[in-house]
Amino acid sequence: MLISEIFKVDNIKINIESEDKEELFEEMVNFLIDAEKLDIREEILTGLKKREAKMTTGIAPHIALPHTHIANIEGTMGVLGVSQAGIDYDSLDGQPVHLVMMLIGKDTEPEGHLKVLRNVAMLMSNPDFYPSLIKCKTPAELHNTIVEFEELIKFYPA
Repeated sequence: MLISEIFKVDNIKINIESEDKEELFEEMVNFLIDAEKLDIREEILTGLKKREAKMTTGIAPHIALPHTHIANIEGTMGVLGVSQAGIDYDSLDGQPVHLVMMLIGKDTEPEGHLKVLRNVAMLMSNPDFYPSLIKCKTPAELHNTIVEFEELIKFYPA
């Protein structure tokens, strides 16, 4: 599955308001629930918090990748969020997070979820990826930028 298929225009939130990780999870999950018309808010929040308790998902400079597996969804879905102000996230580098890629995978399909995470890692390895995304002013612009970067990389099918 392409990253642009997960982070559709309707699943991109520009101007995240949260200041810390706890608020961020609430804001991102609420956005996903509204975008995907889901009724599993608490299940997603619990899964994200459990995963985060193991080790921070603030894994790259200014980028966080919170993720979890749950039942009752089809495939992988997510929300891409941008914060110009930055979010206190307990990142590995101790710096604020500005780009958040929240992924939710189906608990019975961990292989597909791992392929999506691998594809995200491939995108993040391009030094121009983060600076290009953070400059985007609209969800459509951000989505189109992801598509442009995907075209440069050979992805693993999910």
